[in-house]
Amino acid sequence: MQHSAPNFQDILDEKSGKTWPSGPERTTFSPKCPGNSPLLHTSVMVKEVIDALSLHNAEVVLDATAGEGGHSEAILKAEKDVCLVTLDADLRSVEITRERLEKFDGRAQVFESNFGDIEKVFNKNGIEKIDRALFDLGWNAGQLESGKGLSFLRDEPLNMSYGKKPASGFTASEIVNSWDEKTLADVFYGYGEERYSRRIAKAIVDYREVRPIETTTQLVDIIRGAVPAVYRNGRIHCATRTFQALRIAVNDELGVIGRGLASAWKYLSCGGRIAVITFHSIEDRAVKRIFAALVKDDDGVLVVKKPLVPSREEVLINPRARSAKLRIIEKVCNK
Repeated sequence: MQHSAPNFQDILDEKSGKTWPSGPERTTFSPKCPGNSPLLHTSVMVKEVIDALSLHNAEVVLDATAGEGGHSEAILKAEKDVCLVTLDADLRSVEITRERLEKFDGRAQVFESNFGDIEKVFNKNGIEKIDRALFDLGWNAGQLESGKGLSFLRDEPLNMSYGKKPASGFTASEIVNSWDEKTLADVFYGYGEERYSRRIAKAIVDYREVRPIETTTQLVDIIRGAVPAVYRNGRIHCATRTFQALRIAVNDELGVIGRGLASAWKYLSCGGRIAVITFHSIEDRAVKRIFAALVKDDDGVLVVKKPLVPSREEVLINPRARSAKLRIIEKVCNK
């Protein structure tokens, strides 16, 4: 006689003796496979993440950024008694992760949600605590296939939202076509550290007086024409920083990081850990400040004082990993 695999909440019931919600509010792991979708993304610093999380004695782990499920799969393989909650705002990522984790017999729940909405997801599904959490703040390579204008190497509509709707309420097209020149310059400099932010902002405003800016190709051409030749032909693509700034603005990334970490900390058990992987200095400074505030209030202790970085071997295999930094904090409950 065949037995169906236990679902996530039944496993937690057995561990805790708690009765979980039933009916429409109870969401179980039900894979919706997108066919044999090719994996386009390689998760970074997997070994370092597993070591940093120290999964022994952990019951529930949150992977706040599923991507294509690489870290999630490694967590479930590393500790057979762990149950996993994983989120992603991108539907394609959710479907691929569900398919990838199906083999773990109901130990994982995968939700289509921005990690800024952790509290909403947890409340709806009766999740009351977590023991570890991982935030990988890099956007996964598969999102380049989304058709939303996340890459300056493709001719696509200027949307740039990671999810169905932009967290900020604005698409990239709306930003470049309606925000004033000073605000645009401030965004490009503040979120992209773009040295030619004022030139680019002025060129955008001049261009949109003639016609609206609707595609990535239009925006790249505007940027090319606004910056000096030496910058235009430099080692880093001249549109890199402007596109980064727009992605951060469209997806309210710094606000979401703050809300997501605050929610994860609220649900984190005493002695639990949060690990965060950052890929650029702006988000890394934000995480560093949040961790420093927790340490100052005697609510947490840094597991490592300086962020961990990928090994040379990993960077050779996966050059995308070169800018990754891993920070870890542990919750203390002395008060």
